[in-house]
Amino acid sequence: MSAEQMIVETLGDLGFSANAAKTYITLLRNNPATGYEVSKRAGIPRSAIYTVLNHLESMNIINGVGESPRRFIPLPPSTLLEHFSQLTSDRLDTLKTALDSLELKEEAFDFWHITGYKDLILRARETINGSMETLFLGIWRKEYDKLVQEIRDAVDRGVDIIIFSFCDIPPELGSVISYGIDEDELLEIWNPKIILVSDQKVTIMGRAIDHPNNKAIWTNNEAITEIARNHIVLDLTLAGQRMEIDVNPTVQRMMRRADLHLDDLLSKA
Repeated sequence: MSAEQMIVETLGDLGFSANAAKTYITLLRNNPATGYEVSKRAGIPRSAIYTVLNHLESMNIINGVGESPRRFIPLPPSTLLEHFSQLTSDRLDTLKTALDSLELKEEAFDFWHITGYKDLILRARETINGSMETLFLGIWRKEYDKLVQEIRDAVDRGVDIIIFSFCDIPPELGSVISYGIDEDELLEIWNPKIILVSDQKVTIMGRAIDHPNNKAIWTNNEAITEIARNHIVLDLTLAGQRMEIDVNPTVQRMMRRADLHLDDLLSKA
């Protein structure tokens, strides 16, 4: 994807039409410019260009100067970014105030479907950034690489991080227990998945296939979170047995009762 295509797509996510994005890019490259010049360079019909220009001017994204002919100047990129940042911040503050005034039952929002790989990674990043005490991950290498900066930031905040993987994961961040299997070889027999448990409260769990129809869930349901945590505990325990390493100190950090040892419970059984 070219830089121009990436800008058009990203501005589209911010509410710009394709013609509005092309107009802004054209003005960045050639300004000041008349509507006719923008139309010709951007490949936008003259019948449509002035509607686009007027809309961008009303949004304070471009500025018109002079008359006969009127020429247009765009906001510099740095100013545009600051404009969107401030606009988004103000709108979020307004939205938060309005939402806080509603009387809602929080339990109605304890489960959310995540559709699409892009949204899965986005929600995982948000959840990791919100972690304050613990973060448990069952993850493959591709997703680890996409989340590594957020994991590193969590380590810097003092979050206790435990990572299990069948794939080869670098041991540099948190406590990592990995079989070290090549991901391409693993893909021949399994579909990738992700389990993420943040602060023993929030869980993301599901498939991790790079596809718009990928399915996963986000939840703060206590029962599901416990199941997800125990799934990682079981993976760690089996890894310890198979690789003949002591995982009890790691597992103990994941238990709600840190004074209870898994070996003690097993010996009683």
